[in-house]
Amino acid sequence: MTKTDKTAAPLSSARTSLNRYLLWTLVGCSLLFGYSTISLSQSTQPPFVRVSGPQTLSFDELIKLSQTDPPEAKLATRMDQLLHTPFISNQAYLGGAKPIRPTSQALGPYLRAAFWNIERGIEFEPTRIALADPGNFGKVIEELKDPEAKPLTPEEMKTVNEQLVVLKSIDLLVLNEVDKGVSRTDYRDVGRDLAQALNMNYAFGVEFLEVDPLNLRLEKVEVEDKKVQADLQKSFDPDPKRYLGLHGTAVLSRYPIRKATVQSLPVCHDWYTEEKKEVSQLESGKRAGANLVFMERIAREVRRGGRMAMIVELAVPESPTGAVTVVATHLENKCKPECRRKQMRQILDWIGPERNPLIIAGDMNTTATDSSPTSVSKVLKDRLKDPHAWAKDAVKWSTGAPTILLMPVNMMRSKNDPTGFDVPVLSRNKEAKLFGDLNDFHFEDGHTFDFRGESIRSAEGRGGTLSDSNQRATKGFRYTFAMARTYGGLVGQYKLDWFFVKGYADDAEKLGGSYKFAPHFARTLQELNDAPA
Repeated sequence: MTKTDKTAAPLSSARTSLNRYLLWTLVGCSLLFGYSTISLSQSTQPPFVRVSGPQTLSFDELIKLSQTDPPEAKLATRMDQLLHTPFISNQAYLGGAKPIRPTSQALGPYLRAAFWNIERGIEFEPTRIALADPGNFGKVIEELKDPEAKPLTPEEMKTVNEQLVVLKSIDLLVLNEVDKGVSRTDYRDVGRDLAQALNMNYAFGVEFLEVDPLNLRLEKVEVEDKKVQADLQKSFDPDPKRYLGLHGTAVLSRYPIRKATVQSLPVCHDWYTEEKKEVSQLESGKRAGANLVFMERIAREVRRGGRMAMIVELAVPESPTGAVTVVATHLENKCKPECRRKQMRQILDWIGPERNPLIIAGDMNTTATDSSPTSVSKVLKDRLKDPHAWAKDAVKWSTGAPTILLMPVNMMRSKNDPTGFDVPVLSRNKEAKLFGDLNDFHFEDGHTFDFRGESIRSAEGRGGTLSDSNQRATKGFRYTFAMARTYGGLVGQYKLDWFFVKGYADDAEKLGGSYKFAPHFARTLQELNDAPA
C-alpha cells in the first residue's frame, strides 16, 4: 500500500455559518483516479451543448398553479417539462476553461469534490467570496462577527485560511437549495452566477416552483406593529417581471457536461396539498393573533414539484471510462426515515447499470425523525431577504407555535452517526436501513460503493465506516447541521450531508482490492463554519 500524501488531502464537508441566522453546508472528498490516465482527443468527444434549458413560466401562470388544482392540461404539461428538463451550460469549457486537476505523488491525479447546501443562496456574496475570492474572506468574518464573541486566534485563522485554499482547488461542486428568480435572493440565478464567478460549467435541476400565496402576494403580511408589517411586506412583494420561483439543485464542474437528466423521487410529502391545508386552517381563524398567524404562514411553504435526483455525466479523460457520473439529490425532510429509504432505493434502481465511476452527493436529512431539527431563525432565513432584523421579535411571536419549533425525537442515538445498528426497543436507529442498502448494493458491473473507511485514507487517521468519504469525529461523524441551541451539545448536531462513491472496489467493506477512484481524506470544514461568529 502506497503511503498517502495528506498534504493533498481533498476537501470535505462543512456547514459554514456566515451569521447566526444562516448555516451553509460544504462537503467534499478527493477521488483517486490512479496513475494511469486515458486521453480522449477532442475528436472522440461528442459536441457539448453551449446553453440549453426549459421554458420558464410567467407570473400569471405561477398564480394559476398556486390557486388551481389540478392545473389545466396545457399548463400542467409545461410545468412537467420545467420540472424534468435541466438547465445546462458548457460556456466555461467552450471558452477555454480547464480543470485544476490537482495531483500528488502518492495519489496521482485526483478529482477534488465538494458538496454545499447553500440554503437558497441568501448570503450570496459571502458564498461567492469563500469559493472564488478567499483572500477577502477575512473581511467577511470581520463584517459578520458578533461584537460579544471572542476574536479568532492566529492558529484558528490559519486553519480557516488552509481550508479556504483547499476549497479553491475543487473541480466539482454540488449545491442543494439553489434559487433562480426568487425575491428572497434578489431574483439571482444563483447556480449560474456562482458558476460564472468560478468559470465552471453547470447543470441546474428544478425541484420546486415556489407558489406560496405570500411569495405571490396573494396573501399579505399581518402583524400587530404596522410599521414592522410594512417593512416585512417588502421582503415578500414580488416583481412580476423577474419572479420565476425556481428552487433546486445544481452541479458545477470544471469538466464539461455530456448530459444531465432530472428524475422525480417517490413522494414522501406533498408540498402542495399538505401545505395548502395550513392555509385553510389559518384562513378559517383557528389561530388567534396576527403575530402567531404570520409565523405559521412563513413556516408553511406551498410548492409545486417534489424531491428529485439530477444525474449528470461529466467528460473526465482521467477516468477509465472517459466519464464520471454525479448524482445530486436532496432527500425529504418532512417524512419518516422509511420513506427516505424508499427514495434512496429508487436512486439505486436508476443507477444500477452505470459503468462509470460515480458519486452520490447531497443532503440526505438523516435525523432519524420525521422532520429536520430547525429553529425560528432558520424559518425566517428560509423566507426573508434579511431575517436578522426580525429574529428577536420572531422568537417572542413564536410562543405557542410548535410547527416552527421542531425538536428531534431520537436525539441521542443518531446524534452524529446514523450509520450504526438499529436495535429495536434498546437502541433505535431508523436511518440504519438506508445505509445498509447502500452498503449491500452491487452495480451491474460488480462494483460497490466504498465503505472501507481505512484510517490511512481518512482525515486525521480516524477510520471507520465511510470515513474515507465523510469525516469522522471522536463520536460519530463531524456534523453538518447545527441548531441555534444545542443544550450543551446534547442535541441538534447532525450529519445530514453525504458522499457515497462508486469506484472499482468489488466489496464495500473488505480492505485491499482496487483503489482506483477511491475516496480519500474527506474533511468537514467546521473551523470555516465557525469563523464568522
